[in-house]
Amino acid sequence: MKRALVVEGGAMRGVFAAGVLDKFMEHDYHSFDFAIGVSAGATNLSTYVSKMHGLSKTIITQYATKREFFSPLRFIKGGHMTDVHWLWHHSKQSMNIPAPGEKSSMPLYVGITNAESGECEYIQATKDNVDDLMVASCALPTAYRDEISINGTRYLDGGVADAIPAIQAYKMGAKDITVILSQPLGFTKPEVKSVWLMQKMYGNQPALLDKMLQRAAIYNETLAFLNNPPDDCTIRVIAPDEAFCVKRLTMDKKKLLRGYGQGRRMARRYLKHCYENSVERQRKSA
Repeated sequence: MKRALVVEGGAMRGVFAAGVLDKFMEHDYHSFDFAIGVSAGATNLSTYVSKMHGLSKTIITQYATKREFFSPLRFIKGGHMTDVHWLWHHSKQSMNIPAPGEKSSMPLYVGITNAESGECEYIQATKDNVDDLMVASCALPTAYRDEISINGTRYLDGGVADAIPAIQAYKMGAKDITVILSQPLGFTKPEVKSVWLMQKMYGNQPALLDKMLQRAAIYNETLAFLNNPPDDCTIRVIAPDEAFCVKRLTMDKKKLLRGYGQGRRMARRYLKHCYENSVERQRKSA
């Protein structure tokens, strides 16, 4: 039975997953056959599969709060609001993040949205492609003004087409799936209200526009899959509670650290539950 770890994106909300994954690393918990994520979920997983404890926390709380990354003024002047190219490359160089495959505990698949087809493509990260994949998967529409060219095809934020790639993990053969969300349980994504604005911005990319308008439906269908998985699949969800105060572009370090701490607490509960279930199975088989 294949086991998969799926991590949702969500920009700064990814600090919750950073806490979860750091707690996993402290317990040397890498009991998965592969990991798959999009956007901040992918960058979080890049440090997890490389067993680089604390790096995602530093990226989110220290580097992503700098003006080099987040600048509304730069955006008004025609630049990026969130410069994900700077953030990834600065983080990788400053902290010597190894490329997947060098010290990886498992394969990492990164979801990126094809700007021409509107579909999410899931590509295994390697030393040769990881930089382009991470920047593309985190390239929030509008906030990052460029679409990333990979082998002549343009890509952007993987969360546009598949924010929680749990169904993809199941299609890849995983029958035991752990999912780390960046929204509290019970959250559902609302429908797009400014349809006319979407049409104005992406009218020349009809497939991408269609996917943008379907985002809420796709997201909520995935939540339904998590709540009612196929009979041959077990899904475990780790999610923040209602006290989680981090939004997509929260820059308040105190709030970010609280979100990180909540991730650690939820991971501790998860690991305790896994341990208790393991003991119970051993008892029954004795």
